[in-house]
Amino acid sequence: MSYKASKLPFLLVALVAMLLVSVGVAAQGQGTVKLWMHEHPPRVPLDQEKLAQFATDNPDINVEYTVVPAPEWATTLATAMASGAGPDLFNVDSFSIGDYFAQGNIVPMDAVAAGYADQQAVYDSYAGGKDMLGGATFNGQLYGLPTEWSAYACYTNNALWEAAGLDPNADFPATWEDMKTVAEKLTVRDANGAITQRGFDFRWGPSIFMFLSFNAMVQQLGGNMVDEANYTANIDTPEVRQVMQYWNDWANTWKLGGAQYTDDRTDFLAGNLAMDCDVGSWFAPQADDAGIKYTIHPVPRFADATHDNGFASYGYMFTVNSQASPEVQAAAWKVAAYMTSFPADYLATAGLLQPKKDFVESDAFTQNPIMPVFLDELGKDIFNPRIAGFNEVADALLRARDRVISGGEDMDTVLADAQTEVSDILASHKPAGS
Repeated sequence: MSYKASKLPFLLVALVAMLLVSVGVAAQGQGTVKLWMHEHPPRVPLDQEKLAQFATDNPDINVEYTVVPAPEWATTLATAMASGAGPDLFNVDSFSIGDYFAQGNIVPMDAVAAGYADQQAVYDSYAGGKDMLGGATFNGQLYGLPTEWSAYACYTNNALWEAAGLDPNADFPATWEDMKTVAEKLTVRDANGAITQRGFDFRWGPSIFMFLSFNAMVQQLGGNMVDEANYTANIDTPEVRQVMQYWNDWANTWKLGGAQYTDDRTDFLAGNLAMDCDVGSWFAPQADDAGIKYTIHPVPRFADATHDNGFASYGYMFTVNSQASPEVQAAAWKVAAYMTSFPADYLATAGLLQPKKDFVESDAFTQNPIMPVFLDELGKDIFNPRIAGFNEVADALLRARDRVISGGEDMDTVLADAQTEVSDILASHKPAGS
């Protein structure tokens, strides 16, 4: 068994720094599986530990383990897959899986190779069964095993609440309407009226949050900006208008936040934001390191909501390259199954939830002070649309939001334009036969 570190260049990508760890020794049998993961520092040593044990137990399978820095992950993987130099087994996110599925880059799960009786047995091994793994299922076939399934919830900085005379448990807002009232009480302004501490704010920057938070609020009202199954847009609607008006009021009428401020996660950890609602269980170690005493709460719903969901759920999952040989594909699914059989370790060490049924029913999980809230939200939330062209659509939605909120343009005009633009993007990416 050997471990080594190196830096690897990829075709068309300028010298992306990677940590390469080879586990096992090449041998006769199923051969070598190239495994790529995005960088999550707390997870890497645990991966190395588990892969070392896998090598001992499976000497016929050599695993080449590569960690790609998170900022370069999407581009590095996409470039490698397009050039035919991609990994055999890789940790794809739910924002990108629609593209890889549409392009035929991934294969349905081989349940038997992974050690299960059949696909139903895989579903049965997870809390919530098939519904829980819906984000990894296309046309009734399972394409991935979760390495991280995430739902968002709200963290409160209890010291800031207490300083405002509020109890984070008794006074936490259940509705978006109440959020305004509570956030105003938690907002601190200087003598000139400038905000020095926000009560709450949305995540305004990355365009994916137009799906993860903005569209999730639309879904609470019974709408949905993108129909994943039919590749159609539903943007010029009353539900989108209601959410857009709320965000616009938040920034421009009530002046409680906006895109001009430091991003919410940074300000929460710095003690300048009283609650943050677009973070998962993985955020708890960071809040602990920042010395913040916090409690966890569900994301608010609109008072007139017709669907009980918070922000959108998302995930990362092991998928297998369709260009790998059948023998390597089988070996890759065996690796994937092994690496998803330690959910307690990955939660304790890396803050990552792998919702295996036996684990979430254990005392260790049910008595955890925060995890049941996340699992409950995960069971109610709707997965982000898994469409080809996801980022193009998200960028178009962000531009529409900014035209209204930052540019002050007429909402009716902007939503009509966005309806046309997104419809055209979806049509250009719609897979044949769908």
